[in-house]
Amino acid sequence: MKPTWWLLYGIGLLLVALIGLLEIFLSAGALRTILESATVIVGFGLMAIWLRHNRIALDVRRRRRIQ
Repeated sequence: MKPTWWLLYGIGLLLVALIGLLEIFLSAGALRTILESATVIVGFGLMAIWLRHNRIALDVRRRRRIQ
């Protein structure tokens, strides 16, 4: 069993792309700040979900490195 690294990288890329789009298409103000903050919170939430689903594979990988 291996962690699905491609999915974590995809989440990170999506997070950066969404922040970039918000920077390009929205002028500075409260709405942009709120949407950027929400994007970051959702992105970190998705990363936490990824970590929860891959914790066994990460633990197995860590134990193999120790031995």
